[in-house]
Formats: sequence, C-alpha cells, structure tokens
Amino acid sequence: MFRSILPLVCCSILAVAAQQTSALIDALAEVQALQSSLRTNADPVTIAVRLRTLHADTAALGLTMNPPPAGTPTRDALSAYAAEMRAALEQAERNRPGSVFQQGRIEVTVSATTPTLDEEDYRLRNLPKTADALNLIPGVSIQKIGNRNERGVYVRGFDFRQVPLYMDGIPVYVPYDGYVDLDRFLTYDVSEIQVSKGFTSPLFGPNALGGAINMISKAPNKPFNLDLGTGYASGDQVHGFANVGARFRKFWLQGGFATLQSDTFPLSGNFRLTALQPDRDRRNAWQSDSKGRVRFAWTPKEGDQYTFTYAKQTGEKGNPPYAGTDAAVRPRFWRWPQWDKESFYFIGDKKLGETGYVRARLFYDKFNNLLRAYDNANYNSQTLASSFTSPYDDDTYGTSSEAGIKLGNRHNFRGSFYFKDDTHREGNLGEPLRTFRDQSLSIGAQDTIQLTSKASVIAGFSADRLDVLNAQNLTAGVVTPFPVNTLWAFNPQMGAYYALSASSKLHATYAHKTRLPTIKDRYSYRLGQAIPNPDLRPERSDNFEIGVTQTLGSRTFVEASLFRSNVSDSTQRFFVQPNVFQLRNLGQARYQGGELGFRTMPLRFLQWTANYTYLSRRNQTQPNVIQLDTPRHKTYSMLTFRPGARVTAFADFAYEGGRWNANDSGRVQRAPSFGVFGLGATARLYREVELQTGVNNLGDRNYFLWEGYPEAGRNYFVNLRYRF
Repeated sequence: MFRSILPLVCCSILAVAAQQTSALIDALAEVQALQSSLRTNADPVTIAVRLRTLHADTAALGLTMNPPPAGTPTRDALSAYAAEMRAALEQAERNRPGSVFQQGRIEVTVSATTPTLDEEDYRLRNLPKTADALNLIPGVSIQKIGNRNERGVYVRGFDFRQVPLYMDGIPVYVPYDGYVDLDRFLTYDVSEIQVSKGFTSPLFGPNALGGAINMISKAPNKPFNLDLGTGYASGDQVHGFANVGARFRKFWLQGGFATLQSDTFPLSGNFRLTALQPDRDRRNAWQSDSKGRVRFAWTPKEGDQYTFTYAKQTGEKGNPPYAGTDAAVRPRFWRWPQWDKESFYFIGDKKLGETGYVRARLFYDKFNNLLRAYDNANYNSQTLASSFTSPYDDDTYGTSSEAGIKLGNRHNFRGSFYFKDDTHREGNLGEPLRTFRDQSLSIGAQDTIQLTSKASVIAGFSADRLDVLNAQNLTAGVVTPFPVNTLWAFNPQMGAYYALSASSKLHATYAHKTRLPTIKDRYSYRLGQAIPNPDLRPERSDNFEIGVTQTLGSRTFVEASLFRSNVSDSTQRFFVQPNVFQLRNLGQARYQGGELGFRTMPLRFLQWTANYTYLSRRNQTQPNVIQLDTPRHKTYSMLTFRPGARVTAFADFAYEGGRWNANDSGRVQRAPSFGVFGLGATARLYREVELQTGVNNLGDRNYFLWEGYPEAGRNYFVNLRYRF
C-alpha cells in the first residue's frame, strides 16, 4: 500500500485551505443577503453588527478591508460599505488559485435556480468523480448501469442521452450511443459545473431534451498558480493530481494531470455473500484512470482571447459480476482494457464594440474503446458464443460558436451555430469493419428583454437537423448498407422573471425540446436482442416550470420550483417476439415533481444546507409499465462547522426511496430505500498545506441502485493538498 502512495507523495507537495474558499463564498452570500435587507425596513443597528462580525471573519482569512462605519451609521452609509465589501469579496474570489476558465462557459441567461457547483462543493466532501458531484444537486440522481459498470445521471427523469455533457462548452459524449461513463471523468481539474434543467438555452445545440451539463476547467489568474494533491481511500484507492498555471501580459499557460487507481471497494458487513462474490472485497472492481490537459492562451488586448487546448484521458476497468440471487440472471464476465479519449479544441473570443462579442469553438475528439467478454470468472478464455472482443473507434469534429450584442437598454441578443460530424466504427475480431456517420446541425437565437426594472422575458428558438450519411449492416458475413435519412426538429421556448422585492423573485418557463436518435438507437442489434429501426424519429418534450427564490432575513436563502415535462414520441422497446425487441416511437410520458432547497447560517460558524426532490414519472401510453431507475424521493443535507480559520468539519446525510429497476433478467422490482451518513474534516497544517480525512456510509448500509450490483459499505479516505 505504502509503495503505491509513495511516488505520489514524493511528486506532490500538497493542498490548500479549502475552508478559506468556502468561507469566502459564504461571506459573499451573506453580504448579498445584508444588501437585500438594507433595501427593506431591517434594523440598521442589527445590520451594522452583522457587518462588523463579517469583517472580523474575513480578516481572519487574511483579507484586508476597511472596517465598517463606527457608531450608529445611517442606512446609506451601511449600503455603501456593504457594496464595498461585496466588491472586495468578489475580487478575492476571482483571484483565488485555480479560477474558472471563462471561455468554457456558455453565454446564457437562465433561471435564477440553475445550479452551479463550485469546486469546493465537491472537494470538501471528497467527491473525485463527476457523477457523485452532480448528485448533490436537487433534481439530479445517479444512473447506475450495473452490467456495464457505468454511471450517469438523470435530470428530472431524463437520462444521459437526453441531457448532453460538455467540457468548456465542447460536447464530449460518445457518438455511438450518446452516453458517457461519468466515472471516467475526474473532478481534479474542474473549477465549476453548471446544470441546466428543462429550460436550456438554445446556444447549447441539439439533443438537450431535459437539460445540459457543462464542466468548466481551470485557468490561472495570478503570475503563478499551483495546486497539488494526493490521497488514499478504502479499496487501495490512490489518487494524485497537479494543476499548474502561469499568466503573463499577453499570454497564459495552464497544465494539469490527475490519476485515480483502485483495486476494489469494500462491501457492507450486511451483504449476503454469493458464489460469484464470496468475500467483502468487490470482485473485478478495479479501475485505473489518468487525465492530462495542456492549454495555451494568447490575449492581445482586453476582451480578446484565443486558446488552444489538448486533453487526453486513458482508462481501464473491470466489470464486477452479478452478485444477486436471481437464478435467471446469466452473469457477464467483462473487462474494459481500454477507455481512451483524446481532444483538441480552440476557443477564440473577439470583442465587438462596447457591448458585442463573438466566441468561436472548433474541436476534434477521438474515442477508442475495447471490451472483452470472457467465459468465466477467471477471465482466461473466450471460447463460448457469448464471448467476444469488441473494439470501438469513434471520432467527431465540429464547431460550437456564439455571438452576442446588447441592443439599446432593453435587449440582450445572442445567437449560435453548431455543427458536429460523428463517425463510429465497429466490428468484433474476425468480422468485417462497419462504419456509421452522422452530421448534426443547429442554429439558435435568444433575446433577453428587460420590460421594466422588475420584469424581464427570455425568448429563444433553435432549428436542429440530423443527416445520416452512412450506416452499414452485417448479414451472413456480408456488409450491406442500411437505409439513411434526414431529420429536422424545431424548438421554441420562453421564460418570464419578476422581482417581487429585492429579496424575492418569481419565474415561469416553457421549453419545447427534442432529442435526435443516436446511431445505437437506430442500427444496433444489441447482441442479438434487438432489430434495428433506421426510421426512428426524434423524441420530444414540452417542459414547464414555475419557481420562487426568497431571502429570509440576513442568514437564510430558500428556493422552490414545480416542474412538468410532457414527453411524446418517446423511444420504447416493442417486443416482436419473446426476448427480441425493436425501438419505436411509441411512448407518451409525463414527468412532474418539485424541488426545495435552502441554506441558512444560524451561527456564524455553522451552516446548514439541504434540498429535497419529488419526482413522479408515468408512462401514459402503457400505464402498467413502470418507469425505471429514478427515485421518487431524494434528499441531501449537510452541516458545516468552522470553529476557526484553520478547521472545517462536516456531517452529511443522503436519502432516496421509491426507485424501481429491472435486473439483468428483466425482472422489475423496487429497490429498498436507504439513507447514508458521512463525516469529514479539513485542517490547515501549515500555511497552504491541508490535511483532510473522513468516512462515507458511516452506518455501513447495504444497498443497491441496480439489483445484483451492491454499492460500497463503510469506507474511509485521507487526503493531503497544497495550493498556491
């Protein structure tokens, strides 16, 4: 164990005081709340006391600010000081090491409830994988594909094919099926994650049926930035990362590397052992992931920036076998010796006059994947008909560009152009190679209209087109062409926003969205279980939402929303005979529910955040068919305790219930409800060196998201970081 940690320790001096950044964000939220209170009839004396306490807290973090007005200041004097403090805190947040890469954002104006995860949200909780980070957000739940050892997410009932994933505004999902395994994406070089739900800007491009997720990488904001770390967790999991950046007058550089490796993960002491899982170290659950990124940026003048990025990630993983008790399940013995992705992309910003801009993105992405299916749990032979070696070779190139201009005092107009060319190649060893090629195009526009000082409207529209250029079939050892076609989709949307007061805001949105079918949807035989359907049409959804955000006093923020999506032409399995189906546009479905979240600070050293999601999904075409893989109830709650500038501790609790799934034999069943606790603490040891430790699933709960594939039991972690 120590031999595996030692190289990482030797090459990494480690970690920053994460509590400082979290405290900055909390202070900024509090001063914004105090500004709102000053616009009402709040007591100035109380506000003055809070500002003085806040000044003392920020001084303890090493920030230098002017002190608040002495004595009993006027409301105007307090407002002026609060504005000064807010500006100083925002500047400190912008200047922190590992700032967000601004060009990676999609320039949109969206609902005030659109969640954004800051890096410290998932670093404090030790969440190195993107799926776990996204699970903190209301309306988002983990999607577990047990028999492929993959994870994605559902967003308000829409799966990962219907909620595309982006990195710095560049699409990263696999061309073949629209999916991506989120466990292969590490968070060590991600500064921010944005999630749009339902009402998603047309500037994202096509296929955002239920939303979009954009991961934004880091960029330097000082002459020199350094962020190093390493750690160890149960299951012999070892990780290490390094992010380095340098900024000069006319250009800047950013580079990073991260790796995470593990042999297994521990099962709960309450798990009942089976023939294929005879002990509590999960069999064939190893993984190895590495990721590197290099970026060069040229900044010839203010408002203009041109960046080139090269990124590569390599991965390999085992596929844990079925560990349930259903005798009808035929276990798979799979391994993925290759899961590699290579990306090149250019982003250029050009300022136009005082209020206009153009942002052009050009990208090329290559994905290589190799799957081996074996005869038995020894993974040493491939003689049965069910065994194979399957390589995938996919690549994509295109552009995702946008432009914007402010027209007068009322209109903020943005437009976009999106083009993507996808090629997928497949063929098991010994078979002829088949090639599939699609081209997708989207043109979008959005106008934010300021009607009054309190009311605004956002109107948007996009037109999407899918051209199938090539698709090849294999019958009796001979390659023949599949039929090809062209599909169009049109997507109007509108949102209205109204400020009841400085502390209370309402919004209502509508968006008609579509998802164009993937190559796998139309042409895959799915290991002999399906019949291709080249004529598959787009899925459609009408998404509605109403919501409110409210600041209560100076310490509490509440947000709530109700949503409904009416899905038509939903892709569903139509069984033409037992165990053989075809995907068809048969489905009408309804997804509806509500989300509630709040953040409060009852004491200046104690913060409580919590959220709850209720989701009801119904197949209206076949009401007796249960909608799978999403919980009806999901909640997350966390207490953060900061007794001083050097220590941050937390306790969190996650619960979900009402999830149904179909196991590998097709048997539909309800997954047991579960709740898991976690504890953790971070301590600044010396200057910028930080030690973090904690435990997940403190109660050692035995639970699963996909029957036969249990989740981890009680597990521990310890990390060391340095950031400059």
